[in-house]
Amino acid sequence: MSNDSQIRILFLIAEPTNTARLRLQEELREIKQRLLLANQRERFQLEFGFSARSEDVSQELLHFQPHIVHFSGHGTSTGELCFEDKLGKMQPVKPEALAALFELVANQVQCVVLNACYSDIQAKAIAQHIPFVIGMNTAIGDQAAIAFSVGFYKALGANRSPEEAFKFGCVEIQLENIPEQLTPILRKKIVSQSPDDFYVERPPTEQRCYEAIRQLGALIRIKAPDKMGKTSLMNRILTYARANNFQTVTLSCRRLVNRQVATDIERFLQSFCAVISNELGLTNKVNEYWDNQLTPIYNSSEYFKKYLLPNTSRDFVLALNDVDLIFEHHELAQDFCNLLRSFHDMARRGDANSKIWEKLRLIIVHSTEFYTSLDINNSPLANVGLVVDLPEFSREQVQLLLKSYQMNWKSQKIEQLMAMVGGHPYLLKISIDEIKFNNKTFEQFLKEAPTLSGAFSDHLRELLEQLENNSDLRTAFSQVISADAETQVKLHPRIAKSLQRLGLIKLDVIFAKPRCKLYRLYFQMYL
Repeated sequence: MSNDSQIRILFLIAEPTNTARLRLQEELREIKQRLLLANQRERFQLEFGFSARSEDVSQELLHFQPHIVHFSGHGTSTGELCFEDKLGKMQPVKPEALAALFELVANQVQCVVLNACYSDIQAKAIAQHIPFVIGMNTAIGDQAAIAFSVGFYKALGANRSPEEAFKFGCVEIQLENIPEQLTPILRKKIVSQSPDDFYVERPPTEQRCYEAIRQLGALIRIKAPDKMGKTSLMNRILTYARANNFQTVTLSCRRLVNRQVATDIERFLQSFCAVISNELGLTNKVNEYWDNQLTPIYNSSEYFKKYLLPNTSRDFVLALNDVDLIFEHHELAQDFCNLLRSFHDMARRGDANSKIWEKLRLIIVHSTEFYTSLDINNSPLANVGLVVDLPEFSREQVQLLLKSYQMNWKSQKIEQLMAMVGGHPYLLKISIDEIKFNNKTFEQFLKEAPTLSGAFSDHLRELLEQLENNSDLRTAFSQVISADAETQVKLHPRIAKSLQRLGLIKLDVIFAKPRCKLYRLYFQMYL
């Protein structure tokens, strides 16, 4: 918003009849007064709506085309904003719904103010699309909510930026001697940067992978719990391969497995071959090469040998991500592993057919080693190729990650961060984003981390939902987080590997412990 442009402000009030009364009219009166006192009050155009319904938001965004959208009312502890239905009763609206709406007006709206309890959950979702979004990280009282609006619009009327106005709003709460100045949170849209800018190498892992992918008929298997950087490493290898004139195809197994093929290996492998044909830009000729008198594995091999590989002019890297989804289907797992193993073996036979198979390199990415249908270490893929078990970041690697964000922390601060989240790449990135881009002090971040209003709330809720949907996992993990430092917890292998796949535990030989302090604190409260 430039200093001489018109600023349109949309103020929406919702106070359902089945919720507690709020002083929303008083807040509106104060906002009007502050804008009337502005040096350039003619710049500000305020439109307000009472008893706001969810459909009113999209109508006003299209009709009034505001630069600032301000909502005052109730919010739930799980992040919904409470609009009104046609009878005036409460109608909760989820964060993802409003975020999707604001995505459609991202080139118009510059700032969103959500003056409602627990609205920071909404703010985080909307800030994916809008430059400045203000929410509340817990319940906020009427007096504090009004004081924040007074300070915010005072500053806005004096041509201050939304970021500066936010600070004035927080100070206004302090001036009123209300101990809630830390409740408002400013979320800023993060400008996309190249993933390479934030990639931290884990030597000698990358170099070993680069050397392996150059080998004829190579097979690389990358395994680690969820969100540990497997896909980033896979993409790094593929970038290296393309730079060395390899042709590459990446397939997520989420695209390969559905109800129709999950119990039928023949249909699955036909689909697998057809998809790779499409990815290579070749005509699908599966039906021409398929002989119903032969096994699906043999037919698939012949399709690769006689059609796909001869029609690729360069050596070819096939990267399969999310292979867990195949391993978990008993009807598919063993035969599919046999097929991949045969691809690798045929390149090493030294016979007349080896030459064509030497063109193919495989990268297989999965989360853990043990599945209900397959123990991969006793499968056809055991002891084959290069196995990469991704470790957590070391303290030195965390330091490199911070430097990529232009943050120079002392050792003590890094140790405090790692005490909370360990060396888990995903948790570290969320931590750094929260502190750097969302106006959080390090102390405030640590205090909020294991709570519903913390930076990890969405991630932790997803994990909690998975545990609540599986009583065996829930019981086992409750046992792990309840144990003291001296108690060793041994879990059934199937349970242990499922929890390890989710990234919730570390295994010390055969004993389980929480992956990090964050998980112990959060799940002790909510599980």
